[in-house]
Amino acid sequence: MKPFTVILACTTAGVTSAQTIVCPPDAPASMKLAAREVRRYVYLRTGTLLEIAADRADQTIRLAVDAALAPQQCRLKSAGASLTISGGSDVAVLYGAYAFAEKLGVRFYLHGDVIPDEKIPLRIPQFDETCKPLFETRGIQPFHDFPEGPDWWSTDDYRACIAQLPKLKMNFIGFHNYPGELLLWHGVAEDVNLDGTVKTSYPSMWFSNARSGWGYAALKTGDFTAGAAELFPADDIHSEVVGGDDRHFDRVGRMLGTIVKDAHARGIKVAVGTETPLQIPGPVQTRLKELNKADAAREIYKGTFTWLMRNAPVDYCWAWTPEGWIWSGNSMAQYQAVEKDLKAAQAALAELGNPFPLGTCGWVLGPQQNRAAWNELLPKNAPIANINPLAGHAPIDAGFSLIKGRPKWAIPWFENDPDMIAWQPWVKRMRYDAVDALRRGCTGLMGIHWRTRILAPNISALAQAGWDQSWARPERLLKIVRRNPGTSATFTAPVAGTEQDAVYLTLRYGLDSYPVEVPNGTYTVTLKFNEPHYDQPGKRVFGVKVQGRKVADHLDVFANVGKNHAFDLAVSGVRVEDGIVDIKHLTFTAFHRHLTDFAALITDGAPSPSDSAAKLFAGMIHELEFRRDILNIAI
Repeated sequence: MKPFTVILACTTAGVTSAQTIVCPPDAPASMKLAAREVRRYVYLRTGTLLEIAADRADQTIRLAVDAALAPQQCRLKSAGASLTISGGSDVAVLYGAYAFAEKLGVRFYLHGDVIPDEKIPLRIPQFDETCKPLFETRGIQPFHDFPEGPDWWSTDDYRACIAQLPKLKMNFIGFHNYPGELLLWHGVAEDVNLDGTVKTSYPSMWFSNARSGWGYAALKTGDFTAGAAELFPADDIHSEVVGGDDRHFDRVGRMLGTIVKDAHARGIKVAVGTETPLQIPGPVQTRLKELNKADAAREIYKGTFTWLMRNAPVDYCWAWTPEGWIWSGNSMAQYQAVEKDLKAAQAALAELGNPFPLGTCGWVLGPQQNRAAWNELLPKNAPIANINPLAGHAPIDAGFSLIKGRPKWAIPWFENDPDMIAWQPWVKRMRYDAVDALRRGCTGLMGIHWRTRILAPNISALAQAGWDQSWARPERLLKIVRRNPGTSATFTAPVAGTEQDAVYLTLRYGLDSYPVEVPNGTYTVTLKFNEPHYDQPGKRVFGVKVQGRKVADHLDVFANVGKNHAFDLAVSGVRVEDGIVDIKHLTFTAFHRHLTDFAALITDGAPSPSDSAAKLFAGMIHELEFRRDILNIAI
């Protein structure tokens, strides 16, 4: 949201008056909540407790739905001693109420509110401001699996976070469940009772201090030092849903039901899902055989969806493409296995009357053969989402540009999981991830996280960037760039002539043009080549154009330096006026389709070898904290 320019405590043009909050008696629940929230924050800042009434002619703070506004658009308009908080829907009115609280100096975060101690006079400033989100869907994706995150949260903890989301003008919360974790029950529909409880169960868990895992060792609370042991009633501390019996899925179902109910009351949509292809627990496989169920994936999806419908009628169920695909790619067989699994899930939903769309999320946007593959497979109401690669250190996936006519959600990382013992100040990254998401046509912007309070600046930055990006450099707000990045291959032999072997070991084939997006300016582009495959001259001869200028003609790297040897070519004076450095590949030999591995190091004005060498990153476009003084891009 564009920041309001007038703070109530600082205005001199306001009118002091005995106000009444006007809210229609037949208003929806969220509008009545908006009225109570206005009264609460006015009281906290001014010490004045206002009356809420059905109507009054003057000196009012009036809440109203305005059909002339878009569904999520809100407006604050003053007239004399009165103020109207309006929105295109009842939820938008709630957004407006919190926008007014921000006028009072209140600041909202996921972990809670920040309210100044000093009281201020009650004044109504003179303003007329309207705000509308840039993304239809905005929110959070708290991630299970580590003790820093929601594995510890109680139902009340979830409710507290959900209550903060509309204050941040967010309207989405999503959950991921690893196989073997507790969030989703898997079984056949016949084993789900009408009240949502289940007839069968199997071992499953969330994190506790008694569990070892990646980066953690089990330790009884009684062995905690410095008096910390006295804080806990038992040696094993865990979420309320875990318990000591086999009814944990019933408790999870009740908790999810409360989460969904609270979320829907505040205009928040909920997604939940697990990894694909579906991994069926052993006891459930036995149950399938007992019932002579042949189509295992379809039957289990049908059972899981039935369990969700009876416990927690979510808005989306999403299937997560495998985590291994980000680190080691995928084979065609793996691609086909996920495709088959998604079709089984769609068939199960159709059998149940399509209670909610099936979307996708994951560690990559789609298979490496076609990052936009799910766009061709899923119905148009199904969202396609993706968390940024490399634990948030990579930009928004360029493949979003190829997905059309459906919800598509970018999910940057508020923090990375290898460093959750530290503060991670990623405000700039959040802001420019939001810019890239908008530029690529994304309709949703969420953030993945485990912690809350320590991430307050990051969460606030992404929330605000979902409404306003007027601060963004104009050259970043470009038309979508279409590129054919080809397919990558990686070699392992050491590379002579460099200490940065990794930069020279990944090549792409099927590549003809690669536009790289940078701020406008004059650059030196250093092309860094290697011949990792052929061992004789004449096998790979090619040319390169940069910004339409031919900078290499019939270049044969092997003939120049031999195999597995770095070869650099600097191109100075490259002028960028439209935010694009266009690098084109010209093929002169017929022995191959792939381009010799190269990285383009782009610096302002002139090369800076001592600074750039340590910052090159292989295998991806990498804009290091989006610094303008040096952008290192490896392709």
